[in-house]
Amino acid sequence: MACRDVLVVGSSGILRPAAAALAADGAHVIGVSRTGGDGSIAVDARDAVALLAALDGQKWCQALVYRPAVSEESLAFLRAATSGRCVVVLASDEADPANGDVAVLDDTLQLGWHTGDVPRWHNAAEVSDAALAVLADGAPRVLGAIRPWSSRP
Repeated sequence: MACRDVLVVGSSGILRPAAAALAADGAHVIGVSRTGGDGSIAVDARDAVALLAALDGQKWCQALVYRPAVSEESLAFLRAATSGRCVVVLASDEADPANGDVAVLDDTLQLGWHTGDVPRWHNAAEVSDAALAVLADGAPRVLGAIRPWSSRP
């Protein structure tokens, strides 16, 4: 039987719909959020020591991680502790031209914005759907537009 333990950092916020969809599909979701909402583990995931203490002894096979919610050290710990795919969801500011060219790697979702008459940020359902698609196949994705930078909401 395949492992169905999935860690979701941001489970009571931007990745809440993803956590709910995974649970509805039979996965055992280990949620992490600062507030502890929706039964998640309450911890500031940017604090690697606190995160390690909160997750000590727990195991998971896959992970969805909202990058603004973790530090470099925390992300390294999560990647090392995940036996399978660890999907990282990057906020749109990672695509700022001041940071250089955008290279979206495997197992990564780069957020942009929804274009149209009135540009807007993507909602939690849209972000979660795209994150789950990356979790399913590992292919890098950009959700929405990231250029021109001056068009962001």
